[in-house]
Amino acid sequence: MAGVAALAGCSGLVEDYDEDEEPDGDGGDDEAVDDVDHEQPDGDVEFVTPEDGDEVSSPVEIELDAEDFELQPAEDDEVPEDGAGHHHVLVDEDCVEPGYVIPHDDGYHHLEDGDEEIELDLEPGEYDLCAQAGDAQHNAYDMTDEITIEVADDGDENDGDDGNAGDDEA
Repeated sequence: MAGVAALAGCSGLVEDYDEDEEPDGDGGDDEAVDDVDHEQPDGDVEFVTPEDGDEVSSPVEIELDAEDFELQPAEDDEVPEDGAGHHHVLVDEDCVEPGYVIPHDDGYHHLEDGDEEIELDLEPGEYDLCAQAGDAQHNAYDMTDEITIEVADDGDENDGDDGNAGDDEA
């Protein structure tokens, strides 16, 4: 109850509060998360493929890279380690604020096995992607890379172009 009263005085924090997105703790004890620097990590993540502005086909093959960051499988009962965790790919979602939980909702793809590659089935259109590192409990690091891609419609448009090119040569 004292914690709620203490937060009540911080109206800026309370109005943005969302229990589904708050930093994860160990049974309410935030000590494990306090030992992890989510806001100023030493590492970096980036998209290897695709590159910003690429036109791709579905399924979209995504490869990520991490520097100065230890990739580990996600385990809910594991105490987060500073500078360790796993990748996430967010599709048409903003990158998550450092220290807050990356949701398990549509648009949020967790590479929970410590992988660096994922295939996503996306409909034709433009997509904003965010690569973001998270700790063992899915708390976001301020380690992001953002790109925009265009998923091509491999249906009638390309078939028509291919057919016309063949007719011109004949």
